[in-house]
Amino acid sequence: MANPSRDEIWRVLDKRLLVDRSPYARIYERDIQMPNGQVINNFVEVDLPPYVIIFAVLEDGTVPWVRQYRIGLSRYTLELPAGTINGSEDPLEAAKRELREETGCEGGVWQFLGKYIMDPNRQCGWGYVYLVNGVRQTVAPDANDLGEMDAELLTLDAIRQLLTSGSLLTASTVMAAALALVALGSTMSHEMDRKQTNR
Repeated sequence: MANPSRDEIWRVLDKRLLVDRSPYARIYERDIQMPNGQVINNFVEVDLPPYVIIFAVLEDGTVPWVRQYRIGLSRYTLELPAGTINGSEDPLEAAKRELREETGCEGGVWQFLGKYIMDPNRQCGWGYVYLVNGVRQTVAPDANDLGEMDAELLTLDAIRQLLTSGSLLTASTVMAAALALVALGSTMSHEMDRKQTNR
């Protein structure tokens, strides 16, 4: 059975802008009619700008992370390099720019791991996830963000321990790190298969 279109499932009766803090955020409320005819009033939609997040592997196998203060949590967090896509900027170019600004790293072989929404009901911004292998630090970091930002290099084993310990607080970082480790594991498995086949 074919899936019905979104318009057949949910009908937006009205959409109203409540708060406009462009380019950082816009908050709307919508009146929505469900397939059974029930109407949900004042359903909140949060429009945040799209962003990129990068899992970069240096030539020595370590991965740069950033530690910075997050006002929403009132504490420091350890996260992967990430940042907002500026206007019509290409997501890959935004990822390269953010990696260079936050870690000073450039180059490598880039792989797009997908585009994901943070909240499928309220939206809250699309995230573009990238894995890059073989980067080098070529310049000093210059993130120009709010507050101080410190870069740290972690091994893949240390990252796996962070993921399983529950100490990482940022959902986008957890998602991107997990996706990257799966992709790296698949690449290593294919490489081992290729070497065994060529024996």
